[in-house]
Amino acid sequence: MEFARLREELQKTNAELAAANAALRETEQELERRVQERTRELSTLLRVSHNITTTLELEPLLGLILDQLREVVEYQLASISIVDEDDLLILAVRGEGMPQPGSRIPLREHVNTRAMLSKKEPAFVPDLNAETPLAQHMRKNLAAQNLHGLNSWMNAPLVFRGQSIGVLALAHPEANYYNASRVELAMAFANQAAVAIENARLYEQAHHVAALEERQKLARELHDSVSQALYGIVLGARTARTLLDRDPTQAAQPLDYILSLSEAGLAEMRALIFELRPESLQTEGLVAALGKLVNALGARHQLKVTLEAQDEPDVSLDVKESLYRITQEALNNIVKHARAQQLKVSLNVESSELMLRISDDGTGFDTGAEFPGHLGMITMRERAEKAGGTFAIESAPNAGTRIQVKIPLSAR
Repeated sequence: MEFARLREELQKTNAELAAANAALRETEQELERRVQERTRELSTLLRVSHNITTTLELEPLLGLILDQLREVVEYQLASISIVDEDDLLILAVRGEGMPQPGSRIPLREHVNTRAMLSKKEPAFVPDLNAETPLAQHMRKNLAAQNLHGLNSWMNAPLVFRGQSIGVLALAHPEANYYNASRVELAMAFANQAAVAIENARLYEQAHHVAALEERQKLARELHDSVSQALYGIVLGARTARTLLDRDPTQAAQPLDYILSLSEAGLAEMRALIFELRPESLQTEGLVAALGKLVNALGARHQLKVTLEAQDEPDVSLDVKESLYRITQEALNNIVKHARAQQLKVSLNVESSELMLRISDDGTGFDTGAEFPGHLGMITMRERAEKAGGTFAIESAPNAGTRIQVKIPLSAR
């Protein structure tokens, strides 16, 4: 009897141990699943952060954020919108039936959305069939938009520097899908979207300032060159007209003067137009375009400018235009700030890289100092990086300046 009892207890103990081991294995598997899920979530957020730092085109970037969000938080419908005066302006959409990008939703008709934006906290409805005021309100809105089959909804504010600038909206057919943990994860993506929107705004403002500076520069050059030539032509024409009445034999000299000014003005206009739209990049190539650029600059400002270039590089037209614009910006900066006498531009292929170098013997500057309002170096760096290359500048007071741009031929 004692032996039978011991055997029964041993069997019971073994069963308990087996159950405990099974529970332990299940717990380990659940922990491993959670670790994998968390790793996937963090990896996706990291990809979103990387995209934000490398892409400034807002609409495709926000669409990409929504696509990557779906990998960790599912939805049937999704949208990202920004606050624009008294409306929500939709920028990106995923799913059938949602208002399309560019559509406006009056905020005055959405009290709950206004409250969410004011509190800077997400609002979610786990079950749209519940009889809560918020669920009833959302059912009414969805019915008005002919959106059916949705049972879970959430809105997350896009918060940047303490301000709500937009809304991330998600909907799912499964009730109770948007729980607290998923809402928290969606908020992380909403914060990334807010950063992307502000980056795009700053980029647009920078380009607006750059365009304004370019227009002002063009106006100055028109005034200093073409306008003066036209004024001289008018004076010469008046003199010739007077001489035709008094002594026609003396009219040749002012007419020659008018012809000379007309030719100079025409050449200056061609140079300015070429700076705005260098069509010869496509028809004649980068080397020819750089030749025209340095010749026009040297003639206009009485500078010694030399160009050293090999054969036409085998790169895309976009890369050629980037290099042309970098050179144009660099030479303009040298003329405005460097007080240089000699400039050199070289374009060569070295070790599978296209190398653009620009140097001058001017006053130089401290590259570590800040120059508020001057976007030239930022623009040149952005152009180089957009072409798949790198930008470097070396200078010091009274030591001239050297710019180097490297474009891997694999990026062509």
